[in-house]
Amino acid sequence: MPNLTVRNKSQILKSNYSDSLSLTLEAIEVGLKSVNPVSLMKNSVKFRHDCLRIIDYKGMSVEYDTRLIGSIYLVGAGKATASMADSFISIVNSRKVKEGCVTVPYGIKMKSKLCSVTNAAHPVPDSSGVVGTKRIVKLLEKPNKNDLVVMFLSGGASALMPLPLDIMSLGDKQKITTGLLSSGASIDEMNTVRKHISNIKGGRLAAMINKKFPLITLILSDVVEDKIDVIASGPTVPDKTTFSDAKNVLIKYKLWNNQKVISKKLKDLVTAGALGRISDTPKTGNAIFTNIQNVIIGNNNIACNSIKLFLEGKGIKTMYLGSKFTGRSTSLGEFLFKLVDDFPSVSTPYAFVLGGETTVELKNSTNGVGGRNQETVLSAAAHFKNLGDNMDFTIASFGTDGIDGNSLAAGAILNPKVLSKIRKKKFKILDVLKNHNSNVLFNKVSGALCTKITGTNVNDVCIVCRLR
Repeated sequence: MPNLTVRNKSQILKSNYSDSLSLTLEAIEVGLKSVNPVSLMKNSVKFRHDCLRIIDYKGMSVEYDTRLIGSIYLVGAGKATASMADSFISIVNSRKVKEGCVTVPYGIKMKSKLCSVTNAAHPVPDSSGVVGTKRIVKLLEKPNKNDLVVMFLSGGASALMPLPLDIMSLGDKQKITTGLLSSGASIDEMNTVRKHISNIKGGRLAAMINKKFPLITLILSDVVEDKIDVIASGPTVPDKTTFSDAKNVLIKYKLWNNQKVISKKLKDLVTAGALGRISDTPKTGNAIFTNIQNVIIGNNNIACNSIKLFLEGKGIKTMYLGSKFTGRSTSLGEFLFKLVDDFPSVSTPYAFVLGGETTVELKNSTNGVGGRNQETVLSAAAHFKNLGDNMDFTIASFGTDGIDGNSLAAGAILNPKVLSKIRKKKFKILDVLKNHNSNVLFNKVSGALCTKITGTNVNDVCIVCRLR
Protein backbone atom coordinates (compact mmCIF):
# COMPACT_ATOMS: atom_id res chain seq x y z
CA MET A 1 0.00 0.00 0.00
CA PRO A 2 1.46 3.40 -0.94
CA ASN A 3 2.40 5.80 1.85
CA LEU A 4 -0.05 8.68 1.69
CA THR A 5 0.53 10.49 4.97
CA VAL A 6 2.70 13.37 6.18
CA ARG A 7 5.31 11.36 8.06
CA ASN A 8 6.59 14.27 10.16
CA LYS A 9 3.16 15.76 10.90
CA SER A 10 3.50 15.48 14.69
CA GLN A 11 6.88 17.21 14.63
CA ILE A 12 5.58 20.05 12.45
CA LEU A 13 2.55 20.56 14.69
CA LYS A 14 4.60 20.40 17.89
CA SER A 15 6.99 23.08 16.62
CA ASN A 16 4.60 25.37 14.75
CA TYR A 17 1.04 24.60 15.87
CA SER A 18 -1.84 26.67 14.61
CA ASP A 19 -5.42 25.72 13.80
CA SER A 20 -4.90 26.46 10.10
CA LEU A 21 -1.73 24.33 10.05
CA SER A 22 -3.49 21.34 11.61
CA LEU A 23 -6.32 21.67 9.08
CA THR A 24 -3.91 22.04 6.14
CA LEU A 25 -1.86 18.96 7.06
CA GLU A 26 -5.06 16.94 7.30
CA ALA A 27 -6.17 18.30 3.92
CA ILE A 28 -2.85 17.28 2.35
CA GLU A 29 -3.40 13.68 3.44
CA VAL A 30 -6.96 13.76 2.10
CA GLY A 31 -5.62 14.93 -1.26
CA LEU A 32 -2.94 12.24 -1.41
CA LYS A 33 -5.36 9.46 -0.51
CA SER A 34 -7.78 10.60 -3.22
CA VAL A 35 -5.16 9.80 -5.89
CA ASN A 36 -4.06 6.51 -4.40
CA PRO A 37 -3.47 4.33 -7.51
CA VAL A 38 -5.20 1.39 -5.84
CA SER A 39 -8.39 3.39 -5.29
CA LEU A 40 -8.26 4.93 -8.75
CA MET A 41 -7.90 1.50 -10.34
CA LYS A 42 -10.86 0.13 -8.35
CA ASN A 43 -12.94 3.06 -9.53
CA SER A 44 -11.85 2.66 -13.15
CA VAL A 45 -11.46 -1.07 -13.80
CA LYS A 46 -14.53 -3.29 -13.54
CA PHE A 47 -14.63 -7.02 -14.32
CA ARG A 48 -17.98 -8.79 -14.28
CA HIS A 49 -19.56 -11.61 -16.28
CA ASP A 50 -16.51 -11.82 -18.60
CA CYS A 51 -16.78 -8.09 -19.38
CA LEU A 52 -13.71 -5.95 -18.72
CA ARG A 53 -14.76 -2.33 -18.47
CA ILE A 54 -12.32 0.59 -18.23
CA ILE A 55 -13.78 3.94 -17.11
CA ASP A 56 -11.91 7.24 -17.46
CA TYR A 57 -12.03 10.04 -14.89
CA LYS A 58 -14.89 11.72 -16.81
CA GLY A 59 -17.06 8.59 -16.77
CA MET A 60 -16.51 7.47 -20.39
CA SER A 61 -15.82 3.76 -20.78
CA VAL A 62 -14.21 1.14 -23.02
CA GLU A 63 -15.39 -2.48 -22.86
CA TYR A 64 -13.82 -5.82 -23.82
CA ASP A 65 -15.51 -9.22 -23.94
CA THR A 66 -12.82 -11.39 -22.35
CA ARG A 67 -14.38 -14.52 -23.87
CA LEU A 68 -12.96 -13.28 -27.16
CA ILE A 69 -9.53 -12.57 -25.68
CA GLY A 70 -6.83 -15.21 -25.57
CA SER A 71 -4.45 -13.75 -22.99
CA ILE A 72 -3.84 -10.40 -21.33
CA TYR A 73 -0.31 -9.01 -21.15
CA LEU A 74 0.68 -6.13 -18.86
CA VAL A 75 3.43 -3.55 -19.45
CA GLY A 76 4.17 -0.13 -18.05
CA ALA A 77 6.45 2.43 -16.47
CA GLY A 78 6.11 5.14 -13.84
CA LYS A 79 5.97 5.85 -10.14
CA ALA A 80 2.45 4.45 -9.72
CA THR A 81 2.77 1.53 -12.12
CA ALA A 82 3.46 -1.21 -9.58
CA SER A 83 0.29 -0.40 -7.64
CA MET A 84 -1.70 -0.05 -10.86
CA ALA A 85 -0.58 -3.45 -12.15
CA ASP A 86 -1.14 -5.17 -8.79
CA SER A 87 -4.63 -3.69 -8.60
CA PHE A 88 -5.51 -4.76 -12.14
CA ILE A 89 -4.41 -8.34 -11.45
CA SER A 90 -6.46 -8.37 -8.24
CA ILE A 91 -9.57 -7.02 -9.96
CA VAL A 92 -9.52 -9.60 -12.77
CA ASN A 93 -8.59 -12.36 -10.28
CA SER A 94 -5.45 -13.19 -12.28
CA ARG A 95 -7.61 -14.80 -14.96
CA LYS A 96 -6.39 -14.24 -18.47
CA VAL A 97 -3.26 -12.35 -17.28
CA LYS A 98 -0.40 -14.36 -18.72
CA GLU A 99 2.64 -12.17 -18.19
CA GLY A 100 3.75 -8.67 -17.38
CA CYS A 101 6.73 -6.35 -17.25
CA VAL A 102 6.95 -2.94 -15.56
CA THR A 103 9.67 -0.42 -14.74
CA VAL A 104 9.41 1.58 -11.52
CA PRO A 105 11.72 3.73 -9.36
CA TYR A 106 14.22 2.11 -7.01
CA GLY A 107 12.65 0.94 -3.77
CA ILE A 108 9.23 0.08 -5.23
CA LYS A 109 8.07 -3.54 -5.41
CA MET A 110 5.06 -5.51 -6.62
CA LYS A 111 3.02 -8.05 -4.72
CA SER A 112 2.06 -10.15 -7.74
CA LYS A 113 4.57 -12.56 -9.25
CA LEU A 114 2.89 -12.37 -12.66
CA CYS A 115 4.90 -9.24 -13.54
CA SER A 116 8.65 -8.90 -13.68
CA VAL A 117 9.81 -5.62 -12.14
CA THR A 118 12.75 -3.49 -13.20
CA ASN A 119 13.87 -0.75 -10.83
CA ALA A 120 15.46 2.26 -12.48
CA ALA A 121 16.42 5.92 -11.99
CA HIS A 122 14.38 9.12 -12.23
CA PRO A 123 14.51 11.93 -13.40
CA VAL A 124 17.79 11.18 -15.20
CA PRO A 125 17.60 7.75 -16.88
CA ASP A 126 20.11 5.02 -16.16
CA SER A 127 21.18 1.72 -17.72
CA SER A 128 18.60 -0.21 -15.69
CA GLY A 129 15.88 1.86 -17.34
CA VAL A 130 17.17 0.84 -20.76
CA VAL A 131 17.19 -2.82 -19.67
CA GLY A 132 13.60 -2.48 -18.44
CA THR A 133 12.46 -0.87 -21.70
CA LYS A 134 14.07 -3.62 -23.76
CA ARG A 135 12.20 -6.18 -21.63
CA ILE A 136 8.93 -4.38 -22.37
CA VAL A 137 9.69 -4.32 -26.11
CA LYS A 138 10.63 -8.03 -26.00
CA LEU A 139 7.39 -8.92 -24.22
CA LEU A 140 5.38 -7.03 -26.84
CA GLU A 141 6.63 -9.51 -29.42
CA LYS A 142 4.56 -12.27 -27.78
CA PRO A 143 0.86 -11.22 -28.06
CA ASN A 144 -1.15 -12.13 -31.13
CA LYS A 145 -4.24 -10.52 -32.63
CA ASN A 146 -6.57 -12.31 -30.18
CA ASP A 147 -4.69 -11.07 -27.11
CA LEU A 148 -5.00 -7.77 -25.21
CA VAL A 149 -2.15 -5.64 -23.89
CA VAL A 150 -2.85 -3.34 -20.97
CA MET A 151 -0.26 -0.62 -20.50
CA PHE A 152 0.11 1.46 -17.33
CA LEU A 153 1.72 4.90 -17.45
CA SER A 154 2.24 7.43 -14.68
CA GLY A 155 4.55 10.25 -13.70
CA GLY A 156 8.22 9.49 -14.21
CA ALA A 157 7.68 7.19 -17.18
CA SER A 158 9.62 9.41 -19.59
CA ALA A 159 12.78 8.85 -17.55
CA LEU A 160 12.00 5.30 -16.46
CA MET A 161 11.35 4.05 -20.00
CA PRO A 162 14.40 5.18 -22.02
CA LEU A 163 15.37 3.68 -25.36
CA PRO A 164 17.64 6.18 -27.11
CA LEU A 165 17.94 6.37 -30.88
CA ASP A 166 20.59 4.07 -32.31
CA ILE A 167 22.98 6.96 -32.99
CA MET A 168 22.90 7.90 -29.28
CA SER A 169 24.46 6.45 -26.17
CA LEU A 170 22.74 6.48 -22.80
CA GLY A 171 25.34 9.06 -21.80
CA ASP A 172 24.14 11.34 -24.59
CA LYS A 173 20.57 11.03 -23.34
CA GLN A 174 21.61 11.72 -19.75
CA LYS A 175 23.44 14.91 -20.78
CA ILE A 176 20.41 16.28 -22.64
CA THR A 177 18.04 15.37 -19.81
CA THR A 178 20.27 17.03 -17.22
CA GLY A 179 20.66 20.11 -19.42
CA LEU A 180 16.92 20.48 -19.85
CA LEU A 181 16.20 19.88 -16.15
CA SER A 182 18.67 22.62 -15.20
CA SER A 183 17.43 25.07 -17.82
CA GLY A 184 13.95 25.60 -16.41
CA ALA A 185 12.25 24.00 -19.43
CA SER A 186 8.62 22.96 -18.89
CA ILE A 187 7.60 19.30 -19.01
CA ASP A 188 5.96 19.93 -22.40
CA GLU A 189 9.23 21.29 -23.76
CA MET A 190 11.33 18.54 -22.21
CA ASN A 191 9.11 15.84 -23.65
CA THR A 192 9.12 17.49 -27.08
CA VAL A 193 12.84 16.85 -27.17
CA ARG A 194 12.57 13.41 -25.56
CA LYS A 195 10.08 12.26 -28.22
CA HIS A 196 12.53 13.05 -30.99
CA ILE A 197 15.55 11.28 -29.51
CA SER A 198 13.77 8.03 -28.60
CA ASN A 199 12.91 4.79 -30.35
CA ILE A 200 9.59 4.42 -28.50
CA LYS A 201 8.33 7.86 -27.41
CA GLY A 202 6.14 10.15 -29.49
CA GLY A 203 3.99 7.28 -30.82
CA ARG A 204 6.93 5.16 -31.89
CA LEU A 205 5.95 2.30 -29.58
CA ALA A 206 2.63 2.20 -31.44
CA ALA A 207 4.62 1.99 -34.67
CA MET A 208 6.49 -1.02 -33.31
CA ILE A 209 3.21 -2.74 -32.45
CA ASN A 210 1.67 -1.74 -35.80
CA LYS A 211 -1.86 -3.10 -35.17
CA LYS A 212 -0.68 -6.63 -34.28
CA PHE A 213 -2.99 -6.68 -31.26
CA PRO A 214 -5.33 -4.34 -29.34
CA LEU A 215 -3.75 -2.20 -26.60
CA ILE A 216 -5.28 0.03 -23.95
CA THR A 217 -3.16 2.47 -21.94
CA LEU A 218 -4.32 3.42 -18.44
CA ILE A 219 -2.84 6.77 -17.52
CA LEU A 220 -2.31 8.59 -14.23
CA SER A 221 -1.68 12.13 -15.47
CA ASP A 222 1.24 14.19 -14.18
CA VAL A 223 0.94 16.81 -16.91
CA VAL A 224 -0.85 20.16 -16.77
CA GLU A 225 -4.07 20.03 -18.84
CA ASP A 226 -3.75 16.21 -19.09
CA LYS A 227 -2.17 16.27 -22.56
CA ILE A 228 -1.91 12.58 -23.41
CA ASP A 229 0.74 13.23 -26.04
CA VAL A 230 2.94 14.77 -23.31
CA ILE A 231 2.30 12.29 -20.47
CA ALA A 232 5.21 9.81 -20.47
CA SER A 233 6.17 11.41 -23.81
CA GLY A 234 3.20 9.65 -25.46
CA PRO A 235 4.55 6.24 -26.55
CA THR A 236 1.10 5.11 -27.76
CA VAL A 237 -0.27 8.51 -28.82
CA PRO A 238 -0.01 10.55 -32.07
CA ASP A 239 2.64 13.23 -31.63
CA LYS A 240 1.67 16.87 -32.13
CA THR A 241 5.27 18.11 -32.06
CA THR A 242 7.99 18.08 -34.71
CA PHE A 243 11.75 17.98 -35.07
CA SER A 244 11.58 21.73 -35.63
CA ASP A 245 9.82 22.13 -32.27
CA ALA A 246 12.55 20.07 -30.59
CA LYS A 247 15.26 22.19 -32.20
CA ASN A 248 13.53 25.38 -31.08
CA VAL A 249 13.39 24.16 -27.47
CA LEU A 250 17.11 23.44 -27.51
CA ILE A 251 17.83 26.85 -29.02
CA LYS A 252 15.53 28.60 -26.51
CA TYR A 253 17.47 27.21 -23.56
CA LYS A 254 20.88 27.78 -25.16
CA LEU A 255 21.64 24.06 -25.46
CA TRP A 256 21.70 23.76 -29.25
CA ASN A 257 25.31 24.86 -29.65
CA ASN A 258 26.52 23.37 -26.38
CA GLN A 259 28.71 20.45 -27.44
CA LYS A 260 28.83 19.22 -23.85
CA VAL A 261 25.07 18.61 -24.05
CA ILE A 262 24.38 17.64 -27.67
CA SER A 263 26.65 15.51 -29.84
CA LYS A 264 27.26 16.44 -33.49
CA LYS A 265 25.51 13.25 -34.66
CA LEU A 266 22.37 14.10 -32.74
CA LYS A 267 22.44 17.72 -33.83
CA ASP A 268 22.73 16.58 -37.46
CA LEU A 269 19.78 14.21 -37.01
CA VAL A 270 17.51 16.89 -35.51
CA THR A 271 18.54 19.27 -38.28
CA ALA A 272 17.71 16.66 -40.93
CA GLY A 273 14.35 16.08 -39.30
CA ALA A 274 13.58 19.80 -39.16
CA LEU A 275 14.39 20.04 -42.88
CA GLY A 276 12.07 17.11 -43.67
CA ARG A 277 14.85 14.82 -44.83
CA ILE A 278 13.87 12.06 -42.40
CA SER A 279 10.48 10.96 -41.12
CA ASP A 280 9.05 12.69 -38.09
CA THR A 281 7.20 10.98 -35.24
CA PRO A 282 3.81 9.38 -36.13
CA LYS A 283 0.95 11.90 -36.39
CA THR A 284 -2.83 11.92 -36.02
CA GLY A 285 -4.53 9.81 -38.69
CA ASN A 286 -1.77 7.24 -38.88
CA ALA A 287 -3.28 3.73 -39.11
CA ILE A 288 -0.89 2.39 -36.44
CA PHE A 289 -3.16 3.90 -33.78
CA THR A 290 -6.27 2.02 -34.97
CA ASN A 291 -6.17 -0.67 -32.26
CA ILE A 292 -5.06 1.60 -29.42
CA GLN A 293 -7.11 3.26 -26.65
CA ASN A 294 -5.68 5.79 -24.18
CA VAL A 295 -7.62 6.36 -20.95
CA ILE A 296 -6.83 8.83 -18.15
CA ILE A 297 -7.95 7.41 -14.80
CA GLY A 298 -6.53 10.04 -12.42
CA ASN A 299 -5.20 13.61 -12.38
CA ASN A 300 -4.47 16.71 -10.32
CA ASN A 301 -8.10 17.83 -10.52
CA ILE A 302 -9.15 14.85 -8.40
CA ALA A 303 -6.65 15.69 -5.63
CA CYS A 304 -7.56 19.39 -5.56
CA ASN A 305 -11.30 18.81 -5.53
CA SER A 306 -11.05 16.28 -2.71
CA ILE A 307 -9.16 18.89 -0.66
CA LYS A 308 -11.79 21.51 -1.52
CA LEU A 309 -14.62 19.23 -0.38
CA PHE A 310 -12.77 18.40 2.84
CA LEU A 311 -12.18 22.05 3.75
CA GLU A 312 -15.75 22.99 2.88
CA GLY A 313 -16.89 20.18 5.17
CA LYS A 314 -14.98 21.94 7.94
CA GLY A 315 -16.92 25.14 7.31
CA ILE A 316 -14.18 26.91 5.31
CA LYS A 317 -15.17 28.89 2.19
CA THR A 318 -12.89 27.26 -0.38
CA MET A 319 -12.15 28.12 -3.99
CA TYR A 320 -10.43 25.77 -6.43
CA LEU A 321 -8.33 27.87 -8.81
CA GLY A 322 -7.65 25.10 -11.31
CA SER A 323 -4.75 22.79 -12.09
CA LYS A 324 -3.00 24.79 -14.79
CA PHE A 325 -0.40 26.74 -12.82
CA THR A 326 2.97 26.80 -14.54
CA GLY A 327 5.89 29.23 -14.84
CA ARG A 328 8.55 30.04 -12.27
CA SER A 329 8.26 28.85 -8.68
CA THR A 330 9.11 32.34 -7.46
CA SER A 331 6.15 33.82 -9.33
CA LEU A 332 3.77 31.27 -7.86
CA GLY A 333 5.15 32.03 -4.40
CA GLU A 334 4.33 35.71 -4.81
CA PHE A 335 0.80 34.77 -5.91
CA LEU A 336 0.29 32.59 -2.82
CA PHE A 337 1.47 35.47 -0.64
CA LYS A 338 -1.17 37.71 -2.22
CA LEU A 339 -3.87 35.14 -1.49
CA VAL A 340 -3.11 35.74 2.18
CA ASP A 341 -2.24 39.43 2.13
CA ASP A 342 -4.82 40.86 -0.28
CA PHE A 343 -7.88 39.89 1.76
CA PRO A 344 -9.12 41.67 4.90
CA SER A 345 -9.68 39.73 8.11
CA VAL A 346 -13.44 40.09 7.62
CA SER A 347 -13.11 37.63 4.69
CA THR A 348 -11.91 34.84 6.94
CA PRO A 349 -12.15 31.92 7.23
CA TYR A 350 -11.27 31.05 3.62
CA ALA A 351 -9.04 28.75 1.59
CA PHE A 352 -7.70 28.38 -1.93
CA VAL A 353 -6.58 25.16 -3.63
CA LEU A 354 -4.65 25.01 -6.89
CA GLY A 355 -2.43 22.65 -8.83
CA GLY A 356 0.10 22.44 -11.63
CA GLU A 357 3.85 22.30 -12.03
CA THR A 358 6.32 25.16 -11.92
CA THR A 359 9.97 25.24 -12.94
CA VAL A 360 13.25 26.33 -11.38
CA GLU A 361 16.16 27.60 -13.45
CA LEU A 362 19.49 26.50 -11.98
CA LYS A 363 21.58 29.45 -13.12
CA ASN A 364 24.31 28.92 -10.56
CA SER A 365 26.54 25.92 -10.07
CA THR A 366 25.46 25.04 -6.55
CA ASN A 367 25.28 22.17 -4.12
CA GLY A 368 22.00 23.47 -2.75
CA VAL A 369 19.25 21.10 -1.64
CA GLY A 370 15.67 21.97 -2.46
CA GLY A 371 12.89 21.74 -5.01
CA ARG A 372 10.24 23.75 -6.81
CA ASN A 373 7.62 23.40 -4.06
CA GLN A 374 9.94 24.50 -1.29
CA GLU A 375 11.13 27.41 -3.44
CA THR A 376 7.50 28.38 -4.02
CA VAL A 377 6.77 28.53 -0.29
CA LEU A 378 10.05 30.29 0.50
CA SER A 379 9.31 32.85 -2.22
CA ALA A 380 5.99 33.54 -0.52
CA ALA A 381 7.82 34.04 2.77
CA ALA A 382 10.07 36.65 1.15
CA HIS A 383 7.09 38.95 0.54
CA PHE A 384 5.70 39.10 4.08
CA LYS A 385 6.62 42.30 5.92
CA ASN A 386 4.42 42.99 8.92
CA LEU A 387 1.92 40.41 10.08
CA GLY A 388 -1.37 41.50 11.53
CA ASP A 389 -2.13 40.65 15.15
CA ASN A 390 -3.37 37.09 15.70
CA MET A 391 -3.24 36.16 11.99
CA ASP A 392 -3.68 32.44 11.43
CA PHE A 393 -2.78 31.30 7.93
CA THR A 394 -0.92 28.40 6.38
CA ILE A 395 0.60 28.16 2.91
CA ALA A 396 1.58 24.70 1.68
CA SER A 397 2.99 23.41 -1.60
CA PHE A 398 3.88 19.78 -2.20
CA GLY A 399 4.61 17.20 -4.87
CA THR A 400 2.09 14.38 -4.84
CA ASP A 401 4.89 11.91 -5.59
CA GLY A 402 6.57 12.79 -2.29
CA ILE A 403 9.70 14.05 -4.04
CA ASP A 404 10.64 17.72 -4.33
CA GLY A 405 13.77 18.35 -6.37
CA ASN A 406 16.90 16.75 -4.93
CA SER A 407 15.63 16.79 -1.34
CA LEU A 408 14.01 14.18 0.87
CA ALA A 409 10.95 16.39 1.34
CA ALA A 410 7.70 16.55 -0.63
CA GLY A 411 7.34 20.30 -0.13
CA ALA A 412 7.00 22.85 2.65
CA ILE A 413 4.61 24.83 4.83
CA LEU A 414 4.61 28.42 6.00
CA ASN A 415 2.65 29.99 8.84
CA PRO A 416 3.37 32.92 11.19
CA LYS A 417 5.42 30.73 13.56
CA VAL A 418 7.62 29.39 10.74
CA LEU A 419 8.02 32.92 9.42
CA SER A 420 9.01 34.14 12.89
CA LYS A 421 11.67 31.41 13.17
CA ILE A 422 13.09 32.32 9.76
CA ARG A 423 13.48 35.92 10.92
CA LYS A 424 14.92 35.03 14.33
CA LYS A 425 17.54 32.82 12.71
CA LYS A 426 18.31 35.75 10.37
CA PHE A 427 18.08 33.71 7.20
CA LYS A 428 18.59 35.78 4.07
CA ILE A 429 15.73 34.37 2.04
CA LEU A 430 16.84 35.79 -1.30
CA ASP A 431 20.31 34.30 -0.88
CA VAL A 432 18.82 30.92 0.02
CA LEU A 433 16.66 31.05 -3.11
CA LYS A 434 19.61 32.09 -5.25
CA ASN A 435 21.57 29.08 -3.99
CA HIS A 436 18.53 26.75 -4.30
CA ASN A 437 18.99 25.72 -0.66
CA SER A 438 15.38 25.93 0.51
CA ASN A 439 15.30 22.46 2.07
CA VAL A 440 18.14 23.29 4.47
CA LEU A 441 16.22 26.35 5.67
CA PHE A 442 12.90 24.55 6.11
CA ASN A 443 14.52 21.67 7.98
CA LYS A 444 15.88 24.18 10.52
CA VAL A 445 12.42 25.68 11.17
CA SER A 446 10.42 22.42 11.02
CA GLY A 447 8.71 23.56 7.84
CA ALA A 448 9.64 20.73 5.48
CA LEU A 449 6.83 18.31 4.55
CA CYS A 450 7.97 14.69 4.42
CA THR A 451 5.83 11.90 3.03
CA LYS A 452 8.56 9.73 1.48
CA ILE A 453 7.73 8.17 -1.90
CA THR A 454 3.93 8.06 -2.20
CA GLY A 455 3.65 5.68 -5.15
CA THR A 456 1.48 8.15 -7.05
CA ASN A 457 2.05 11.34 -9.04
CA VAL A 458 -0.44 13.95 -10.26
CA ASN A 459 1.78 17.05 -10.23
CA ASP A 460 1.94 19.55 -7.39
CA VAL A 461 -0.75 20.96 -5.12
CA CYS A 462 -0.84 24.29 -3.26
CA ILE A 463 -3.12 25.15 -0.35
CA VAL A 464 -3.70 28.55 1.24
CA CYS A 465 -5.81 28.33 4.38
CA ARG A 466 -6.51 31.46 6.44
CA LEU A 467 -8.74 31.28 9.51
CA ARG A 468 -8.27 34.82 10.81
